[in-house]
Amino acid sequence: STTTAAMSTTQMKPMLAKLLQKGANARRVKYPDPFPIWKIVRGDKVQVISGKEKGKQGTIVKVYRKEQKVLIQSLNLVKKHVSARGPNQPGSIITKEAPIHVSNVSLVDPVQGVPTKVKWAFLEDGTKVRISKKSGAIVPKPEILLKRRHERPVGTLDKDTAPDVAQRVTVSQRDAALHEALKRLTINGDKIPAPTTKQ
Repeated sequence: STTTAAMSTTQMKPMLAKLLQKGANARRVKYPDPFPIWKIVRGDKVQVISGKEKGKQGTIVKVYRKEQKVLIQSLNLVKKHVSARGPNQPGSIITKEAPIHVSNVSLVDPVQGVPTKVKWAFLEDGTKVRISKKSGAIVPKPEILLKRRHERPVGTLDKDTAPDVAQRVTVSQRDAALHEALKRLTINGDKIPAPTTKQ
């Protein structure tokens, strides 16, 4: 009976491993994004339609598409304890915005100033725009999207190549001779016609 019990335990181990593997794979399932095309972007004016901040309006500061949440300026404030980082930076309690799920906010109609749903439409020139279902007005994209988050540096930097170095000839005599030989062979990068076969 001991041998039979040992054999049954040995046979159960592969089955148990398969079940555990199935459970691990089930936990790794990636569900599709319910908002594949976002109609709310950074800089939009929205109104909270659910939760403790219901009825309040604000501007979106940041969009978390992976978490399907948005950060609204001066709304959904929470207190956070910050630990001390040294003698000059003691611990404190700060107030900051917390993200809100995108399903709890709605775009504000630019004409009526009330929450509205939007739909996509195309203008005569082919531009894709958002149309308010309340008033039928176009919801323009915020101007902040046209600006760069980090401005490019302007001016002469240490990494810029000096003009005399940029105009310096760096082709060796061997490469120059090879280039001239290729020119004489009319191999200048143009498409060479395929050879014709006699029938």
